Amino acid sequence: MRFDPSSPKFYKQITNDIPAFCEYKSVHFQAEIGRRKLFGWIACMFDPNSPLRREIKDLYKRKVYAGSICGFKPHSISGKFKEHIEDIFVGKDKEVNNLIVKFITSFSSPEYTQLMAHVTIQNDMLERIIAGKADKNVQMMFDAATDKIKELTNLIYGTGERDEVYEARRALYKQVAYDLSDMRPESVSRTLVKDGQLPDEWNPYGKGYKPDDIHFKGDNIDIAKDDEEALPDD
Repeated sequence: MRFDPSSPKFYKQITNDIPAFCEYKSVHFQAEIGRRKLFGWIACMFDPNSPLRREIKDLYKRKVYAGSICGFKPHSISGKFKEHIEDIFVGKDKEVNNLIVKFITSFSSPEYTQLMAHVTIQNDMLERIIAGKADKNVQMMFDAATDKIKELTNLIYGTGERDEVYEARRALYKQVAYDLSDMRPESVSRTLVKDGQLPDEWNPYGKGYKPDDIHFKGDNIDIAKDDEEALPDD
């Protein structure tokens, strides 16, 4: 796993590498120990190399088991989780949904790239259908793109044949739309001109990384001193 919850460096690594995790705030997870549990649950659930994805095919069984090993345990008598934990498990917590999306997209997986491409195709075909310019081939391409989007979404979330809940899917497609619009060359140029730098989440080396200034051979020579020594004697 890229982010191993059992590692003592886990919390520092995930908050350094994915800015959204560093910025995350919640009344339910004010202490670091609580955020560590939540981030660990996300890693166990959605890391492509998590053993739970291979061993537990049922989505909600996997969510509950991942929760138990990360410290989210149900009440000893009622057997129920706290309400805010239930909301996380069923995809009703929008902030956690957004964290999950940031986590998934940080892997730059080929499946996510395919998803972006098929969302673009679907949008193009939909515009033709709405404009009344659709023929049989347009409708076929629209239907094929829609089916592929569903397949890729389930693959990215590790849900198998079961759909993730609406809010979680919505968070994913919101991120796709963001990436499709803001990663165009003209958008990147506008952002660079406006802010003087690119967002941390675009940086593959983690938050705060900046390349060293460019230096050429001889830059460290004291030019003024050299010029003075080069002047001829009177």
